[in-house]
Amino acid sequence: MSKINIQSISKAYGGRDVFRDFSLEITGGTRLAVVGVNGAGKSTLLKLLAGQSEPDSGKVALSPGARLGYVAQELEAVDLESPLLSWVLDALPSWHEFWQEWDAAAKAKDEAKLLTLSARQTELEHQLGYSPEHRAKAILLGLGFAERKWDRPIATLSGGWRERAKLARVLVAGADVLLLDEPTNHLDLEAVAWLENYLLQFEGVLVFVAHERVFLDRVATHTLYLGDQKPVLRPGTFTEFLAWREEMEKQWERQAASIDSKIKKHNAYIERFRYKATKARQAQSKLKSAEKLEKELAELSQDRPETRGRTLDFTLPEPARGDKTVLSAADLTFHFPDQAPLWPKLTFHLYRGQKVALAGPNGAGKTTLLKCISGDLTPTGGTVRMGTGIVMGYFSQHQTEILQPDKTVMSEMRRLAGPKATHNEVCSVLGLFLLGEEYWERSVSRLSGGEKSRLLLAGLFTARANFLVLDEPTNHLDLESREALIRALGEYTGTILFVAHDRRLLGEIAEEVWGVGPEGLTAYQGGYEEYVGAIEAAAREAAREESGKAARESAAKLSKKDEKELKRRQAEERNRLYKLIKPKQEAYAALEAELETVMTEQSELEAVMADPETYADAKRFSELGKRYGELSEISDRLLFKMEALEKEIQALEADRSAA
Repeated sequence: MSKINIQSISKAYGGRDVFRDFSLEITGGTRLAVVGVNGAGKSTLLKLLAGQSEPDSGKVALSPGARLGYVAQELEAVDLESPLLSWVLDALPSWHEFWQEWDAAAKAKDEAKLLTLSARQTELEHQLGYSPEHRAKAILLGLGFAERKWDRPIATLSGGWRERAKLARVLVAGADVLLLDEPTNHLDLEAVAWLENYLLQFEGVLVFVAHERVFLDRVATHTLYLGDQKPVLRPGTFTEFLAWREEMEKQWERQAASIDSKIKKHNAYIERFRYKATKARQAQSKLKSAEKLEKELAELSQDRPETRGRTLDFTLPEPARGDKTVLSAADLTFHFPDQAPLWPKLTFHLYRGQKVALAGPNGAGKTTLLKCISGDLTPTGGTVRMGTGIVMGYFSQHQTEILQPDKTVMSEMRRLAGPKATHNEVCSVLGLFLLGEEYWERSVSRLSGGEKSRLLLAGLFTARANFLVLDEPTNHLDLESREALIRALGEYTGTILFVAHDRRLLGEIAEEVWGVGPEGLTAYQGGYEEYVGAIEAAAREAAREESGKAARESAAKLSKKDEKELKRRQAEERNRLYKLIKPKQEAYAALEAELETVMTEQSELEAVMADPETYADAKRFSELGKRYGELSEISDRLLFKMEALEKEIQALEADRSAA
C-alpha cells in the first residue's frame, strides 16, 4: 500500500517558520485536504511532498516504487508544439513497444519472455485499464476537451485550458500518490463534478489544496489545517473540522471561565477574612488554592486554540430603490469577428431583488453576456436597457479590466470611491477589506490575486449599487473570505446577476439559474439544485444512448469468441461497480440508523421541554436546549453526508445499469 512519511521537516521563508519539526504519515486510501489562510504554507507543503522543494531539515519519504502524480508549473517549448492527445498519451508506458516485444517473443516461441510480458500486461492493465488510449480520451472528455481539440497543439490553448491539459496528463499517467494544488481552478461545473467522482474512486494517497467548500467536503477523508501554532490533523471534512474547532474553543472558554470564577471566590474569601485570627488558617488555605488555580489557568492559556487573525467580514450598504424592471434585453446577440453567434437572439427581463446565476459550460458565452450588460462589449444585435434609478456595480474576473496596475492602492481606492468620498471614508473602507495602512502606497501590480479581489470588492462597497454584475467573484479568495462574501451577498437586498463556479456560492445565493448556451437561455426557477438535476439527467440519458449505440455496433461486428469476452468484461465491470456500491449502501444505512436515533432523542427532548415544570427549571431547560441544539447540528451533518452518498450511489447504479 502506498504512503507518504513526513519525518520532522522544518521549512522557513524570510525568517518565518512555515513548518517546524512537523511529522505525519499518510496512508493509502487517505484523501487529505490541506486548508488554511493564504500564506499558511499549503502550496509549500505540496512542493515538499513532490520533491520540488527541499526542507531545511527532516525528510519526506514515499513508499518504495510509488508513482508520484504532481502537476508541473511550467510547460516546455517542446510540450507546446505537441498535439493535445499525443502529449497526454506520452505520459503512458508505450503499448506500441509492448506489443512489438510480444510479437517478437511469439514468433521466436520464447515462452519465458512471453510469461514475463504476460505479467507485465497484467500490471499495466491494473494500472491503466484494458485500453490506455480509451482511458486518456475519457479523461480528456471528462475535463471538458471536445474531440475536435485533441489534435490541436498545446500552444493554441488558452492558459486555463493548458492547466486542464496538465491535469489530464497527470491523471492519465496514473499515480499511487497524487498531489493536486487548486485542481478545480479553470474547470466548469460539469468538469468539477467529473473530477470529484474520479477522485472518490482513487485508491492511493491524495493530498490536495482547494478553496471550493463543496469540493473539500465531498472529497476529503481528513483535513490538515495550517496556520495555527502547529498543524492540526483531524479525520473528516472541512465542515466537520470547523465544528470541532468551534467546540474546542467553547470548551476552552468554559474551562477558563470555571477556573477564573474559583479564583475570584477564593480571593474574595481571602480579602474578607485574612486579618481575622479565627479564619486565618482557612484564608491561608484559600490563598494556596488560588495560587494553584492561577498556575493552572496560566498553563491552560498556553494550550488555548490560537486566536484567528482578522478575517474579511462586511455588509454591503443598503441600496437605493430603483425601477421594478432592473434590466431588459430584446433580441440580444453577439459574435466575435468571423465567428458564429454565441447564442440565438435573447430576450429577458431582470426584476428588482432577483438573484440570478448564469450557468453553462466554458465557452457558452456567460462572461460575454455579462460584458454586453455592463457595457464593456457592444452587442452585435438587439438592445440592453437599464431601468431608471439603477446603479450598477461590476466585478470582473479579469482584474486588470477594472484595476490600473501602475497606480497605488490608495489612489485606486479614491478613483473607485468617487470624488465625494472623504479621505477618512476611503481609509475606513480599505481597512474593512483588510487592506490596512501598509498597503496604501503599494502599487496594485504588487498585490496578490486575493488582495486585488478584495480591492475590487471594496470598490463595489463604495459604489452603493442596487444592481451587482459579478463575474467569478470568489476567484483568488481564501475559504474564510469566500464565506464572508457569501454572507454579504445573502443579506444584500439589491439585484444580482452573476457567473460563478463556486457551488456553495451558487447554492446559497442563486434563487434562479439561467442556463446559457447555443440553444439560448433556459430558466431554472428551482435554483442551482434544479439546474444540476437537469444536467445530470441529460448526461445519464446521453450516456445510455451512447452505450446502446456502441453496444449495437459492437454486437454486429463481434465474433462469438469476442462476444463472450465482451460479456465477461461487462460482468467484471458490473461486479466492480457493485463492490463500490455495497459499502456506500452500508454506510448510508448506518447514517440512516444514526439519524433515526438522533431524531428519536430530539422528539423525546421536545416532549420534556414542552412540560411547564421543565420550563420553570431554568437550569434544566437550558441544558436540554443546549443538547437539542447539538442534536440539530449532528442531524444536519448526517443529512449532508447522506445526500452526498445518495448521489454517489445513484451515479454508480446508473453506470452499472449501462454496463
